[in-house]
Amino acid sequence: MQPAVPIDVDETSGIWRTDGLPMVYLPRHFLVNNHLAVEAALGRDAYRAVLRAATAKSAIEWCEAQVQGKGLDPEATFRHYFQRLSQRGWGQFSIEVLDVASRRGRISLRNSIFALEAGQGVGQCVCYMFEGFVTGAFSFLLGLAAPTEVECEETHCACDGRHDHCRFDFAARP
Repeated sequence: MQPAVPIDVDETSGIWRTDGLPMVYLPRHFLVNNHLAVEAALGRDAYRAVLRAATAKSAIEWCEAQVQGKGLDPEATFRHYFQRLSQRGWGQFSIEVLDVASRRGRISLRNSIFALEAGQGVGQCVCYMFEGFVTGAFSFLLGLAAPTEVECEETHCACDGRHDHCRFDFAARP
């Protein structure tokens, strides 16, 4: 199977682009080892807060670029975002519930890079980086001023020894 995302490589600069955005291709262990090193240095709670803000901002920027480049409506952009994340190797995201009217939803994730690297039996949720991906994309979908208006929690993780996938529940604050 070949990648499902188009990869354009600039022959002069070597920059990779997908959907018009610059990309970086690197080994999974490199990303996860850096992630774990920063978590150890800052502590999980502090790092989780930093990641949530940074990844939410990145999700919003990606969604905005797709609207400009592809002309998708906000819900189609939200769905395309998680499809692209799945196609780029983060894991397979499935939007289980998306209720725009009640401003809530649930996403499942199979084969998360963080759960796969952690292995079974860790007994905790290790895929919290994706919470910011969700809050950013959902705040974009709802047209909210800030991703902090959306709450998201990894409610279970594939590495906890009890589940075969990760789950993220999210909702906009009233």
